[in-house]
Amino acid sequence: SHELRTPLNAILGFSELISYQMMGPAGNHRYVEYAADIHNSGLHLLELVNDILDLSKIGAGKMELRESEFSLATVMSDCIALLGDKARSHLAMTADIDPDLPPVYADFKLVKQIILNLLSNAAKFTPPGGSIAVTASYRAGHGIALCVEDSGIGMSRRDIEKALSPFGQIDSKIARRHQGAGLGLPISHSYAELHDGKLVIDSIEGQGTRVTLRLPQSRVRAPIRLAS
Repeated sequence: SHELRTPLNAILGFSELISYQMMGPAGNHRYVEYAADIHNSGLHLLELVNDILDLSKIGAGKMELRESEFSLATVMSDCIALLGDKARSHLAMTADIDPDLPPVYADFKLVKQIILNLLSNAAKFTPPGGSIAVTASYRAGHGIALCVEDSGIGMSRRDIEKALSPFGQIDSKIARRHQGAGLGLPISHSYAELHDGKLVIDSIEGQGTRVTLRLPQSRVRAPIRLAS
């Protein structure tokens, strides 16, 4: 990972320096645009490298959880905000988060990555004019269910199997227009299992997809109010 990240960090650092013309005018605006393109491509490549390294760790059984107690509702709100500005320009987004959602004991970084992956996929594969609905609820004894539902292109059962396999990408005109190595869902699925949870996908081709992250009761801490 060090050998991969070191040259990438140099590419990112120098391309950003040029794109912001931090050492003086570049002389031609196209050079600035090219530097920005290099920087964006470098960020995308770094993201892929990180995903592949994480997948390798998971496969080798060397992914370790760094657990702490945190508010899942706050993490969800932050993730929605991160995606919101881009998505709201062409999609209708709603969020219904249980106000009494208890904190969880989990790996903050991995859980946040799951949520970001699910939101990003929903936005990516939902055409303009569509919608994304995010819900989160708690049931005593059953744990927490976090759901991201979209009105996008949907998937067949065969597509779901392919999407859950590393580097698997569904074959659709909309899917082919987007960059990606097909690692978001496989990694999210593995992260959920590391937490003794599940990632459940329900989808109808041409109508939309609902992905639910289920975290078990063992991950729940001090609920504010138990369901009767």
